[in-house]
This record gives sequence, structure tokens and C-alpha cells, in this order.
Amino acid sequence: MTIELAILGITVGALSGFFGIGGGTVSVPILLYMGFGIKEAIGISLMQMVAGSLIAGWIHHKNRMYAISDIKYFGYGGILGAVVGGLLVKLLHSTILEWLFLSIVAFTLARLAFSSPVPSREEVVNRPLYTLIGSGVGLFSGMLGVGGSILMTPILVSFMGFPLKKASAVGHFFVIFSSISALATLLWLGLVNIEAGMIMALSSLIGIMLGIWLLHRVKATHYKQVLVLFYIIIFAITAYKLIAG
Repeated sequence: MTIELAILGITVGALSGFFGIGGGTVSVPILLYMGFGIKEAIGISLMQMVAGSLIAGWIHHKNRMYAISDIKYFGYGGILGAVVGGLLVKLLHSTILEWLFLSIVAFTLARLAFSSPVPSREEVVNRPLYTLIGSGVGLFSGMLGVGGSILMTPILVSFMGFPLKKASAVGHFFVIFSSISALATLLWLGLVNIEAGMIMALSSLIGIMLGIWLLHRVKATHYKQVLVLFYIIIFAITAYKLIAG
């Protein structure tokens, strides 16, 4: 199982770095196939996201993809939302969590499919609104073991006028706040497989750096096409798992 988790960590890290996701979108369904329960899979996923988001956030900041003075407000809202979401994991039935996860992927796919990689409106700069958006996204992040960028990216592109690649980078920054907050909550509740999570977390760092390197070398239009295809695959995998039982 150690080798499989390490390979998964590298793969998830590369996808995370390229698509700007926390990694839970990929790792949760695969961990379910590997025999982990949904709540255990969420905990392992969150450990990987904490490590990956920290290194990704540092790389994006170094490349001047965003100004922390503004986008930090997404993170502030995400902290509160992720704590509440993490508590709901303890209360909600596993089936409910799985269907919520599938619904989030479907929403993201629909929004991305009809959005433009080049902004058609001026970028919205509103710190209170950033905090509100961060709180809502953080809630789902804590409940579903996803970093939040699966929701953050289409929201920023479709409603806030962010360029697609910048939205992807901001999503990574948001994951730092939401994943740490949600992981702390699940650790307190005793829902985390620490050994498996550490294997994935450390191995994912290699993939993260590779994924971000590729992100800066692909055109925005091609990036959107690959992103939509990626979400279609994740949706199909998760839907099959739920329907097949």
C-alpha cells in the first residue's frame, strides 16, 4: 500500500499543480477504490493538500501570479467555513457526503464548460465579498475533503472577472487556509490516517513542482479544454463508484 500511496501522491501533486486544485478531487475517488472509507479518504486527502498547497502557494507568489494583500481575504473566510464543514463530516452520513462531492464536480464542470479563459469583464476587487466567497467555499471544502479550488476557480472566472490561470493560482492559495483548518478539525475528531496521509503528502511535492512548470507553458485556451476534460473524467469515476456501490 505504501508504494501505491506514493505513486498516487506524485500523480495527484502533478495534477494539483497544473489544474490549481487541492488534490481531493482526484485522491478521494481513488482512495475509495483502494479500500479506504469516505471519511478516512477525506482525512488523507487533506494531509496531502496542506503540504501541496504550501509549496504551490509559495511558487505562485514568487512568480507574481497574485497580490496577497487582496486575496488573503478569501483565505480568512475559508478558515471559518472549513471548520464548520469539518464538523459536519462527523454528523453527516457517508452517502450524503459522496453525493455532495459528485454534485460539486457537476457544478464546476458546467460553469467551466461555458466560461471564457479570457475575461469578458473587469476583475472585481472587493475584500468583504472575497471573505464571503471564501466562507462558502471553505464550508464545502471541510465537508468533502477537497481544497476548495474546484469551486473557487469557476466562481472567480465566471462571476469575478479573473483570468483562468490567475483563478487557478488563487485557488491554490485558498487551499492553504481551508485545508489546514479542515485538517486540524478532523485530527481533533480522530478521523485521519496519519501514516497514509504523510506518505501522500511528501510524495505529492514532486508532482506539484512539475505541474506548475507545465501550467506556465500551455496556452489559456488549451488549458481550459484540458481542464474541462479533467473534470469530466473525475465526474465519471465518482458517479460510477456511487452507482455501482
